[in-house]
Amino acid sequence: MLRAKAADAEALLVGPGLGQADSTAAFLRGLLAEANSLPPLIFDADALNILAKEKQWWNLLPPNCILTPHPGEMARLTGKSSAEVQAARLEMAGRTAVKWNQIVLLKGAHTVIAAPDGQTMVLPFANPALAKGGSGDVLAGAIVALRAQGLGAFEAAVAGGYLHGLAGELAREQLGATAVVAGDLVGFLPMAIREVTGE
Repeated sequence: MLRAKAADAEALLVGPGLGQADSTAAFLRGLLAEANSLPPLIFDADALNILAKEKQWWNLLPPNCILTPHPGEMARLTGKSSAEVQAARLEMAGRTAVKWNQIVLLKGAHTVIAAPDGQTMVLPFANPALAKGGSGDVLAGAIVALRAQGLGAFEAAVAGGYLHGLAGELAREQLGATAVVAGDLVGFLPMAIREVTGE
């Protein structure tokens, strides 16, 4: 049923709230077996953790997907430690984007986005208001929405990351970093879009 509905979709986000049960992992493997017939894919959260358990998991993916790991997920995907990831964020994102032939968005202070062709972007945001549970889900949602509207994979990752970061800045200004929760970011995204577009 999902595969049939996915055929009508413009983009597909896989991962948030998915869980990591054996049946879920089997579902993901089955989905990826038909990946070339699916819309553009974004992988986050549990989907990344499931993939990390597969040998040479990147060979299961079609090219030009968007992967949005936080440092812990990136450590599992690469077999490195979180400390190693954090010590070389720019290099790690760039090298893995080439190796995996995917867009890699490495979350954290000054999020790094890298593409297989060598394009790299570092976002200007280092905001504790974004270090909240569910914030990454809002980011992934922003990216998949932009991808569905026709933006290229790298452009959607950069634009989604920037809007998410700007929404976090606006939320912190109005609510304070401690008070901000992930749901607040959704409400500030339209303000961030207006600020960027000038509308």
